[in-house]
This record gives sequence, C-alpha cells and structure tokens, in this order.
Amino acid sequence: MSTTTTPDPSTHARRRVRGRASAALTGALLAGALLTGCASGGEATPSGGEKIAASLDALFDQYLARDDLSDFEREVLERAKETGEISAEDYEDAHAQEAACMTQAGYDIGYEKLANGLYKSSPRLPRLADNAENGKQVDAYMADSEECAEGVSIVIESLYTLQQGNPDLLVDQDEAAVQCLRKAGLVPGDYTAETFAAELPNSFADSPFDPNGDAAQACFAGAGIAFASAQE
Repeated sequence: MSTTTTPDPSTHARRRVRGRASAALTGALLAGALLTGCASGGEATPSGGEKIAASLDALFDQYLARDDLSDFEREVLERAKETGEISAEDYEDAHAQEAACMTQAGYDIGYEKLANGLYKSSPRLPRLADNAENGKQVDAYMADSEECAEGVSIVIESLYTLQQGNPDLLVDQDEAAVQCLRKAGLVPGDYTAETFAAELPNSFADSPFDPNGDAAQACFAGAGIAFASAQE
C-alpha cells in the first residue's frame, strides 16, 4: 500500500547536486558516471510507492505556509495555486535568474532543454592536475549554485521538476526514473527500480536504453537524478 510522507521537496529534488557522487559536472572533471539522487548516509531508504505529498496542490500549500519564501517565490506559487501548476514561463524566469547569477559569478555553463521542459546544466570547469583541487573546485561551484538558487529557483525548480517528471510524487528517485522510462517505452514493464540501481555502477552500459539520449535524460532530470557519461 502506498504511503504518504512530508519531506521537504526542495531538499528531495536538490539531492541530485549532493548525493551519489557530486554533480553532473562533466567526465573531464569526475571520471565515470556522475550520478546524484540517492539518499545520503543516515537517511532511510524509501519503500516502494512512498510519496512526498498527497498532491502537488498540497505541496503548494505547504510552501505558501512558510515565512521564508522570497517575494518572487511566493508570487509564483500563488499563481500555481490558482492554475494548478507552475507555468513554464515562471520556471523559465527562475532558471534565467539563476543562470545570470552564475554567469556573473564567473562560470561558463552550457544548458540543454530536455523533452519535458527541464534544463540540464553542464558546467565547463577546467580540469586540474591535482584531484584535491578538482574537488575544491566542484565544492565551490556547488556552493555558488546554491547561493544563486536561493530565493529564486531552488523552490520553483524543485516543484517544477516534480510536476514535469515525477507527477506521482514518488520519494524513491530510482522508482520515479523507472516509471518515466517505462512510459517512454525505453524499458520493458518488468524493468524495476532495483534493476536501475544495479546498473548505475556500469553507467547503464548493458541497459536497453541510451542513458545519454534525450528521452532518458529527461527521465533522469525529472526524477532529480543527474547523469553524465565519462565520454561527455
């Protein structure tokens, strides 16, 4: 039986920049598959069917009840309450503000718009000879990304990601990705979240789908998972 829990959805969706490895920066910086989205140490593994909230509308209410929203975030969510969804225009506005902030901070970032309307970002950071320095560079990027998103896109992007890519609001990001892959016809009906998780270490080399294809990337992004192959 499905259950409902109430974690912070922005934390859930943003795990892709804090979880499995680091962030989907590029194979030039971090070799192998760059995946985020799994619960970090100390967090309970979600059971199948567990939900972030009963509905997207309930999430809008949850956020509107908070007193730490920026004026921009509150205006977007009030419009979403009226229409039942966050508009593509508001998502684009939030994304543009964050992107401008990152550019001003000195980053060169490529953005690809996926089939579900979400953006995949590819920071172009120089590869350093010292792995420790590479790690510091990634950490600095992550910190600046969080700062640029605060009050602008961290809430809006997180909710829009759920709306576009995880409409059933599943807590288990692997489960959400697999559900999307099934709907897209990329995997058979017996392909499970467990199979998905088992194929991660091998960068989906033996999977029935191209993990770098637009459809798969849209499913990953919608589930809050960032993936980049070593070839990217």
